Amino acid sequence: MVGRFHQLDSTQVAALVFPDTTATPVDRTLARLVRTEALSRIGRRATGPQGGAGAYVYQLGPRGWFLLQREGRYRPYRAINSHMLKVADVYIDLVTAERGGGIKILHAELEQPIGNARPDLTVELGLVQQRQKTSYAIEVDLGSEKPRIIAAKCAAYIEAFRRGLRDPFPYVLFLVPDEWRKSEVSRVLGRLTEGREVFSVGLFTELAAGFTAGT
Repeated sequence: MVGRFHQLDSTQVAALVFPDTTATPVDRTLARLVRTEALSRIGRRATGPQGGAGAYVYQLGPRGWFLLQREGRYRPYRAINSHMLKVADVYIDLVTAERGGGIKILHAELEQPIGNARPDLTVELGLVQQRQKTSYAIEVDLGSEKPRIIAAKCAAYIEAFRRGLRDPFPYVLFLVPDEWRKSEVSRVLGRLTEGREVFSVGLFTELAAGFTAGT
C-alpha cells in the first residue's frame, strides 16, 4: 500500500490494513518495517488550521524499493506531499463505504492516463442500492491550481471523450476542500461548451457521506 500511494501516514495504514485492531500492533509493525528499511519515515503530517504535528508519514525504504522490484536507483522523497496523502484519504473513504455495504470497489487505478488526461484516481464502483456499475475519474483538488489549469484538465478529458478512449467514459469528479473552491471550479465547468454532462464537483466530505449511503 505504501508503494502504491507513494506516501501514507500511520492512521491511513491502520485504516487500510489494520481496520479492526488497536494502535499497538500498527505501531509495532511500522517500527519493524522501518528497522528493516522496508519503510522509512519522512516526518509528521500537519493537522488542523494551526498546522500541528500529526501522524508519522511513511514511504518505501531501500529494501522495500528492492522487494517491490522498482526500476532504477532508490530515490526517497525529501518532503511530505499533501496531495499524495489526500488521494489516499479519498481511496480510504471509498474503502470505508465498501465496508459499510453501500458500494463495491470493482477496480481502482492511480494516475491511469485517459489520453492526455491523468486522473489522480480512477475507480469502477458497484452501487449496491441501484444495482449498477459506474466509473469515475477523480481529480483531487487542494485549491492551489489556477482556473486555467482546471480548464486545461477539462479540455484533455473532452478530447479523450471525443476520441472515445473509454467506453463507457467515466464521470469526471473534482473533489475540493471547501465551498469557495467548489464555486470556483463550478464556474470553470459552467463555461464548458462540450461534454459538460461528464463533469461534476463536490466536497471531500460529500464523497464520504454520499458513498457511505450508497448514492
